[in-house]
Amino acid sequence: MDRNTPHYASVKTRIKGHGRISSSLESQPVYRGFTGMKKHPAADLDDSKVPEWLMVYVTELDRKLDQLLGIQNKKDLKQNFPFDLEIIKISGNGMTFRSETVTAPGLMEVVVEIEQIPLRLAGAKGHVEAGEGKNIWTIKFEKIREHDLESIIQFVFSEQREIIRTEKLG
Repeated sequence: MDRNTPHYASVKTRIKGHGRISSSLESQPVYRGFTGMKKHPAADLDDSKVPEWLMVYVTELDRKLDQLLGIQNKKDLKQNFPFDLEIIKISGNGMTFRSETVTAPGLMEVVVEIEQIPLRLAGAKGHVEAGEGKNIWTIKFEKIREHDLESIIQFVFSEQREIIRTEKLG
């Protein structure tokens, strides 16, 4: 690792991911995540004269729609990303994963399921290399959008906080 490359903290985990072989780092990614809204749309209703019960109802309806869209998106992911990945370690630099379907090193595009409900994903491209152990692989993120990198880093920090909380209670 050169001095100009940032080094991010990593965390052991057990989350799902999906992968596909990619032709080059410069080709358009198949996964094009949503980079949009920073706040929930219902927050705009706070200053309106909409009754509280209606805001609660609309927010709950939105949450359920997110779940249904997440289920549909997972079906679409399986079609576009046929390799199942079990991510066992992740950082902003890359990840280590277990996969029965990846058979050789090469260039891959991966999508990580950071949260399952509502479905929150992050995508990246990089070169996959054999890891330590049977069916263990590593990928260094070489092409990742800022939003996806930020999502992964937030996930790592959240997991680290949970580990610290658990250690303090135990």
